Amino acid sequence: MSQNYRKVITDGLARLVGKESRTNRPQFCISKASSQPELHLPITQEIGNLRSTEGCPEWNNLIENATVVQQGRNQKLVCRLHRNRFVHEVLGNLSLERKSPANPPKTLVEFSSPNIAKPFHAGHLRSTIIGNFLANLYDHLGHDVVRLNYLGDWGTQFGYLKLGVDLKGLSREDIRRNPIESLYEAYVYAYGKAEDSPELQDRARQIFSELENGTFSELDTWSDFRSYTVDELKQVYERLGTRFDQYHWESQYGVKDISHVINLLREQKVLVTQEDGRKVVKVGNRNVPIVKSDGTTLYLTRDVAALMDRFERFRFDNAFYVVDNSQSDHFSALISIAQQLNLSYAASVSHVKFGRVLGMSTRKGTVVFLKDILDEAEAQMKQKQLNTKTTKSNALNNPKVATILGTTAVVVNDLKQRRTRDYDFSWDRALQSDGDTGIKLQYTHCRLSSLEKNAAEQPAIECKPEHLPEPEALALVCELVKFEDVLAEAAERREACILVNYLFGLCNATSRALQTLHVMNEPSRERRLQRLLLFGATRKTLRRGMEILGLEPLEEM
Repeated sequence: MSQNYRKVITDGLARLVGKESRTNRPQFCISKASSQPELHLPITQEIGNLRSTEGCPEWNNLIENATVVQQGRNQKLVCRLHRNRFVHEVLGNLSLERKSPANPPKTLVEFSSPNIAKPFHAGHLRSTIIGNFLANLYDHLGHDVVRLNYLGDWGTQFGYLKLGVDLKGLSREDIRRNPIESLYEAYVYAYGKAEDSPELQDRARQIFSELENGTFSELDTWSDFRSYTVDELKQVYERLGTRFDQYHWESQYGVKDISHVINLLREQKVLVTQEDGRKVVKVGNRNVPIVKSDGTTLYLTRDVAALMDRFERFRFDNAFYVVDNSQSDHFSALISIAQQLNLSYAASVSHVKFGRVLGMSTRKGTVVFLKDILDEAEAQMKQKQLNTKTTKSNALNNPKVATILGTTAVVVNDLKQRRTRDYDFSWDRALQSDGDTGIKLQYTHCRLSSLEKNAAEQPAIECKPEHLPEPEALALVCELVKFEDVLAEAAERREACILVNYLFGLCNATSRALQTLHVMNEPSRERRLQRLLLFGATRKTLRRGMEILGLEPLEEM
């Protein structure tokens, strides 16, 4: 809706001043002086004074008057909108459906990507939450999205993992029952045993060498371990409202793929062999190793092979790697190598980096597995339900409600942070019912759902703004009209906090409106129906925003 206003106004502005005018996104607000809706449109080039709006008939239905305001070196167009027309346009043309462009861009999002020989830690949790949000957002905006989980099953540590399985005498059934924790414990056990045993160290290296060369005699067993791991991960991801289209493994890029990359680097004359036998590529001021002196390859080499394979598979327009800040050098090297290889899609690759979570632990101690985090959130939320007198009996007896509330608290507490910043985790702050938390979003959605459920009549089909004269109604409409631009800005900056903060503001405006715009006790039927229309539009907008964040909106709590 806001984009329609912007197009009409910028087209008219071009006609009035005799030239195209570049503008930023509009800002809708309510004038403190007149209590009327206004649209503020920052203009990125000088257009001078706007003396008259005559000659621009398309403005007449939308705008009472317009002036150009100078702010230092910048200008903005301030348009006072026709109030009732504005309310009618917003509520009558609210579109929350997925966009369907004629030629949707293909967007690849790699996220989560745990290593099966190491614990699924808070860093992987952030990658999962942020990546899921981005995939949902671009899907809503009409992109053809591929959600990719690139699981780590390569490197010398996997020699230790298999060694640990053998030393502990674990059967396939032992692994299948609890794959992630069992494999991690096997790795830790073998690594500890091998610290003082050169023989075990050599055996671990030998196992990995056989894996890399494809001569490992138990490849079927290894494949089963990976399958069990994915099955368990899917259960945890389901609790987070996350799904993947593709599960890829580091191990799928073998000697043939790596050789191809190295040959291309040689052909482009960017591969340098150093005195110690290492093969490196120059990235800025750094010499980045591609092949070790003993001839074994590195993670970066496989990432280059994986990037090339993904483009052949998906022909993507955008490829986002959602990985923490500590991997910045790695992805700078990956993109630089893609550029040096003259890959046409190098400019389409982006590292979506994020900061660390500090202090996330359960009552039992430091968190190791994602399941521990979600179990803790669910347990604490269940206790809060028991301690809260207003908890609905249906919600109390439904174990799914505590699960959803706990997950909501963890997800929103993460996504409201600036993506690249580290932050301190606090269970009290994440689960509190007051303030800007996930619980606020669920509570507001439940409140609006209850209002619709308890109303004895259906909302109006057509908006009649004269029956919504209250300033609280106008303030809520001003929030609704921002939704499209908020999503566009969040996608452009790849920042979930933009959407989260918008939803907090929408909840605050809803709370103020509910205090004034009563439905059950309003004697006027027209006003009741118009208020139900307004609150219905608000609930649908809140619900769509929550779904994009990866949340499951509740009907009662």
